[in-house]
Amino acid sequence: MITTYKPTLQDLWFRQQFMADEATMSYNAAWGGTIPFPENTWKEWYDRWLIHHENKRFYRYLKDTETQTFVGEIAYHYDEEREIWLADVIVASEYRGKGYGSEGLQLLCDAAKANGVEVLRDDIAIDNPAARLFLKAGFTEEYRTDEIIMLKKELKQSPRRIIVIGSPGSGKSTFARKLRDKTGLPLYYLDMIFHNPDRTTVSREEFDLRLSEILNSGQWIIDGNYQRTLPLRFEKCTEVFLFDLPVEQCLEGAASRIGQIREDMPWVETEFDPEFRQYILDFQKDQMPRINELLEQYKDSKAITIFHSREEADNWINWQSLPHAEKNHQLFLKQKALLDQFLEKGAISQAQHDKSLHDLIKKMGETC
Repeated sequence: MITTYKPTLQDLWFRQQFMADEATMSYNAAWGGTIPFPENTWKEWYDRWLIHHENKRFYRYLKDTETQTFVGEIAYHYDEEREIWLADVIVASEYRGKGYGSEGLQLLCDAAKANGVEVLRDDIAIDNPAARLFLKAGFTEEYRTDEIIMLKKELKQSPRRIIVIGSPGSGKSTFARKLRDKTGLPLYYLDMIFHNPDRTTVSREEFDLRLSEILNSGQWIIDGNYQRTLPLRFEKCTEVFLFDLPVEQCLEGAASRIGQIREDMPWVETEFDPEFRQYILDFQKDQMPRINELLEQYKDSKAITIFHSREEADNWINWQSLPHAEKNHQLFLKQKALLDQFLEKGAISQAQHDKSLHDLIKKMGETC
């Protein structure tokens, strides 16, 4: 696991060291390989990159959090002549093959995005294998010449328009609130739009007008089923979260909130309405066929997530909150556990297990 570190002036010995290393600087062979970085230039360089950077330059070391060792550098700067932001990621040769490059590039993109950079580029030598690292991180090829490949990544976040659907009592509104708190997106409850505090309802025209205003407002989370307008919400959204829980759990969930003040309803329920209870009982029969049709229709163009328990929904929220390095570590542990199970069951030999584990460690930059 690595983190960024703002070096002191005295720490620049590490930069001097790796820039003089032929193996580390082999990517720069087309432009002369190693680069001199004498100590008498450190103060001027430091002042330009880390003190008076004018928000046009960013520089950090990459530091292994376990060993507290410097392993590389990340940087970006604004090229005045070409009017573009250019990235730089270097991992010292002795630390390559551990996943530091991928993780460092992600940290650089996160920093650039946080500082308002919308598009990040890098011009990489045509024979530099690091191009694969950038492509894997979501960069795309913009153009190439006989000498370089220009890669770019859009850092500006695309608008998120999310619908949360499923049976009443399944936990969808609770999840929608957690998602709102995590993303900062505005949350709209269809029940709050349709129902008045006196238990009357708005007209169809008023409901449709309010819904149209929300759908055209940019980013949002909309909680609720309302099958008549579901096709329109599917069309406009970018993400779908469906709660598909057993009916018994939905009935328990609906019953548990009776007597509670809720932000998703304009009144307090005092009893389990028989008609509402029947709606939950019939949800799989009456509502799910149309929902499944829409899921099938939009499966290739929308990000669709289906939860079969509240625990799955909580785990999803918790996973999204993890830093990139921790996600990578958790994925490694899961894949390692699978290898261990295959070995225990005799599905693979010890040699196959060890080779697969070695390849996994190399790919994900983990240690045992």
